[in-house]
Parts: sequence; structure tokens; C-alpha cells
Amino acid sequence: MLDGPGGPGYRTRMRPALEVAVVDLRVCDRCGLCLPLCPPEAIHLQLDDLVVDRETCTGCRKCIAPCPVGALAMVHA
Repeated sequence: MLDGPGGPGYRTRMRPALEVAVVDLRVCDRCGLCLPLCPPEAIHLQLDDLVVDRETCTGCRKCIAPCPVGALAMVHA
């Protein structure tokens, strides 16, 4: 987390990500394993579905490999 124009703890991206994570909801079993792995907390639960905020995702890929069902992938931003 960085301090930015929104005050302490405001999340900013230093530069736009070239790739962002996406969730295939047909495959995702909603285990939530990816939630704590996302440094900027770009993955969140919305109406029982996991959603990636494309504006917050930094493209770090920390959520991809640990997904037990392979529901997360990277796409061009």
C-alpha cells in the first residue's frame, strides 16, 4: 500500500498493468484462496461471485498458480 492523493493507505498503481487477472466463473468454485493473495485487494466477492477490479489489479500474478481449479487467468488490460 502506498500513500497517495487519498491519504495514508490510499492504493495507487505506479504504472498501468499490461495484463490483469480475470476469473472464469464457470470454473471458479468460490473457495476464496485468491482473496488474501492479492496485494492490492483487487479480487473481491460480489453477490457470491469473485470479481477482479481491473483498475486496481497490478498484474502481479500471485493469484494465478495457487487457484486449485485454474479459474484465474491473465488478459491484456
